Amino acid sequence: MSRRDLAHVLDVLWERSGGEAGIGVPVADIDAAIGRGQGDMRTPLNLQSLAADGRAVRLDDGRWALTADGAAWLRQDRDLSDR
Repeated sequence: MSRRDLAHVLDVLWERSGGEAGIGVPVADIDAAIGRGQGDMRTPLNLQSLAADGRAVRLDDGRWALTADGAAWLRQDRDLSDR
């Protein structure tokens, strides 16, 4: 997975969840937000990679959400970027 792709997916999860853990985002919404057609296999692969890193989780209804660690990591990254 490219870091750029992972960053795009994380940004969408952050924006659509308001930076909160556990708020589900449909894969189709992620695809649309980053300019991919629905069914593009890169998005599920990116999400699985983020899950392996503990930053995202697949919910029972098929949507994806930031984990508490993922939200904290993004919050810290954004705070450091603003300095």
